[in-house]
Amino acid sequence: MKMASTLDFSRGKRAVKIGLDKCGGPPVKSRRVSPDVDAEFWCKAGLDKDGFEKRYIDDTIGFGVFATQRFQKGAFLLEYVGSRITPQEAEQLSTGRRKKNKFYMFHFTWNGKHVIDATHTLDRLCRFVNDEKNGNAVMKLKVFNHFPRLCLFAAKDIEAGEEIRYDYGNEDAPWRKKCRDNEEERNVDDDDPFDLLKESAMK
Repeated sequence: MKMASTLDFSRGKRAVKIGLDKCGGPPVKSRRVSPDVDAEFWCKAGLDKDGFEKRYIDDTIGFGVFATQRFQKGAFLLEYVGSRITPQEAEQLSTGRRKKNKFYMFHFTWNGKHVIDATHTLDRLCRFVNDEKNGNAVMKLKVFNHFPRLCLFAAKDIEAGEEIRYDYGNEDAPWRKKCRDNEEERNVDDDDPFDLLKESAMK
């Protein structure tokens, strides 16, 4: 029987197959895979995990990311991907972008300060996940092969059709200020051991 070649697939499917082959194939489904193992696989594959889609919400929010299947609390969801730049470079870029309210930078600390700029990373979904102080997901810093990754995990059970949201950690964001003017926000203790801060505009 003829074995399938990557040339038998469309361009998109070839990219997926090549990425999976590099990592030895997807995690085995016959046994439960730990969230960290799942996260490491998808991070190394350079691909977004199945089970999500980008949808347009409205003119104020723009796009958001929605689950197309159920995810249990603690499950790995997506990786925040972009160009890795220095804090100095981030400050220079932010000056102009703040005026347009269009920038997507995530600051974190791991053996020094780092920034991931996803402003121009339009082909990965995590960039489009919106902010919510009490969201259903949480961003965590994971290190695989001595390389830091920003990984989004389910903070609670997520049902198919739900929008994925997490706390950017930026209390000065314009939509946060507007929310404080309109309603009393609940207080949530921050027990994240990492200094994570995402600067972004609503999509």
